Amino acid sequence: MPDLSFLPPDLIDARLLFAALTVLASGLIRGFSGFGSALINAPVLSLIYGPTVGVPVAALVEVAPAVQLTPGAVRVAQWKSVWAFAIPALILLPLGTVVLTSVPADEMRRGIGAVVLVLALILWSGWRYRGPRGTGPAIFVGLVGGSLAGATGVAGPPVILYLMSSDAPPAVIRANLIGYFTIILFGLTAVFVIKGLITAEVLWITAALLVPFIVGGAVGAKLFPLASEKTFRRIALTALTVSALYVLVA
Repeated sequence: MPDLSFLPPDLIDARLLFAALTVLASGLIRGFSGFGSALINAPVLSLIYGPTVGVPVAALVEVAPAVQLTPGAVRVAQWKSVWAFAIPALILLPLGTVVLTSVPADEMRRGIGAVVLVLALILWSGWRYRGPRGTGPAIFVGLVGGSLAGATGVAGPPVILYLMSSDAPPAVIRANLIGYFTIILFGLTAVFVIKGLITAEVLWITAALLVPFIVGGAVGAKLFPLASEKTFRRIALTALTVSALYVLVA
């Protein structure tokens, strides 16, 4: 048998198995829809390991789908819109981390679950934003997204609501979301490093979860061309709703 003595003694346990199953499922959703993995991983990993470990791990594992999915999205994404969200979000990321490190763990974890559940319910209802579009609304959406990203590791809710309410084809929505989340990922990682949240424990857990997450993302990306827009939305929303409810009642 291989010598695993170099691994931290408490790394491989039931928590890691649960986390691996979580990221495998979230990877499928991310590869298929272009979003949703952080919305599943952040609340569930916060439940497993606590928010100050779970949220950074949820951010770091996103490196895998960023590498997998971003090249294919470059030609499809509407980059003017993507940067209109991303730049304001990057500005407010540090503010959100103050909340992450100061709110008690149980309250923070349930707060993350509540944010995800509200988003899922709004999308299930069929509500679509029909207000003004353009640079101003995009900047506001980005500011809210950046605050949420720093606090919860979940940068998506306002941007997802804004983009999925548009009349753009699913492939363009998916590409825009991939581009936005990739930019936020690098900003979020930098902020977590500065705040001292990227610890040895976080790095070991992330390394252990990368393989199931990569596998899930690759399979999900293969499935995307085979699904209709209705299926595309239904699968993603079911996963978000189940994960959020589990975290809230656990």
